[in-house]
Amino acid sequence: MKQKNNTPQKVAVTIFLVSAMFFGGFYQQSQSANMTSVSATLSNSRLSFRGKLTTGNSVGSSQITINSTVGSNPSTSSAQLVTGDVLAIGDTSSLASYTITSIDSASVVNITPVLLAGDADTNDDVISTQSATHTIRFTTTNAVANGAFRILVPSESNNADAADGIPDAGQFDFGNVAPTVTCPSDIAGYDFVSGVATASAVTIGSQDYNSYECAYSGAGAIGTAFDGTTNDAITIDSIINPAPKSGHTTGLADSYKIVVQHLDNTFTTRDATTVSIGVIETVRVTATVSPQITFQINGVASGISACGQTTDVTTTAAGVPLGNLAISAFTDAAQALSVSTNAANGYVVTAIENDQMGRNAGVCLGDNTGSDCIPDSVGDTTTMTHAVPDEWVSTAVKGFGFTLDDVNTSGLTAPFEYTSTAGGCSGVYCARQFADLEDGQSAQTVFSSSSVANNHNLYVCYRAIIDAVQSAGDYENNITYTATATF
Repeated sequence: MKQKNNTPQKVAVTIFLVSAMFFGGFYQQSQSANMTSVSATLSNSRLSFRGKLTTGNSVGSSQITINSTVGSNPSTSSAQLVTGDVLAIGDTSSLASYTITSIDSASVVNITPVLLAGDADTNDDVISTQSATHTIRFTTTNAVANGAFRILVPSESNNADAADGIPDAGQFDFGNVAPTVTCPSDIAGYDFVSGVATASAVTIGSQDYNSYECAYSGAGAIGTAFDGTTNDAITIDSIINPAPKSGHTTGLADSYKIVVQHLDNTFTTRDATTVSIGVIETVRVTATVSPQITFQINGVASGISACGQTTDVTTTAAGVPLGNLAISAFTDAAQALSVSTNAANGYVVTAIENDQMGRNAGVCLGDNTGSDCIPDSVGDTTTMTHAVPDEWVSTAVKGFGFTLDDVNTSGLTAPFEYTSTAGGCSGVYCARQFADLEDGQSAQTVFSSSSVANNHNLYVCYRAIIDAVQSAGDYENNITYTATATF
């Protein structure tokens, strides 16, 4: 197996692409094939933010204005930011840390602490780094003795830029500390050594890649599934997500190709497959996608029938403004989610909230029922959780929750709908809590399919009502949707 030090020479590879999806047939001498059931999932698919301050910012201010001129910087809109995000502001060589307390508009953001001297100059950097653990799943095609699995993630061509810990526009940054590559546990035919991560190590055509490698000794085997269930998948932690590509459109994912290779003991590629992933703003929407998949969130106007109710407010792709909540009546809103893909094994869409709705985005510990938090509803029979739905038609039951409506019975599978009658539901408004990240809960499936999908779409309907003692103020949380497809 080829050994590499901390300053490796890049490996240049000339490729003839024979299809949009697979790197089959690159090397005539190695007879490259395609692994099966390959997918790459990100634990966090948010775009990183890399923008600059515009003119007019001042030392001592708790508010900043970013340059919103389209095309001036990779990030020009606060749609890529969330209350609570940490911002690094100043010169790239000397960045101070700030926390977002609220977002006023596409260009105006409130922070704490106040701007320090040297951090308020025109064109000072504004950076919010988002990183993720990548989970790579696949099934082998050939038995390759004493080989390695290598994951290639797009990077900058300059080694210093590729591994400086600062988000790159349109590329994944290696980080200034090498990510940890966790290889599968040893099984018959595969005795793994510790994973190796190398910045900007491989060049394919004109694209450079960070390399993450799991080498092994043993005979290998045909059809070995490293899927996280049959055997361990490969995980890579702390890869820094890209800042937006040039020409990025808010609400549409930037797509990237990740290469999964099976190498032999001469470092020749025996099998290789590409998958595509997407990074996008939160709704705050994130998406992990494979080739030829589209995932989209659209706003729904007020006065529209969804989930058996008439919506009270108009939503957008990036927000659900519930407005002034009532004590004696529900406020109903909806967004429309849509998926299309040619993935033979289908897709799954999950959702999770960062916390319950807190006043001024404050933290709501556990199942907080204090006056500064709008709690997740418990339903009419108090059996509602993030995993168990319950009927919710009584205005005496306060809180926040959601339900689902398969708009056109398009072939998707939803875990429940507003008309469900299982458990405590009677078929009028069957609802559930969003999984709560702050409370340690895991993201839950909102809909899925086990085969190809042609415009699968459904409404996610939001409902809220407050108690008489609810503190006056502005409340918010953030909901992240993630779409994953497997070919």
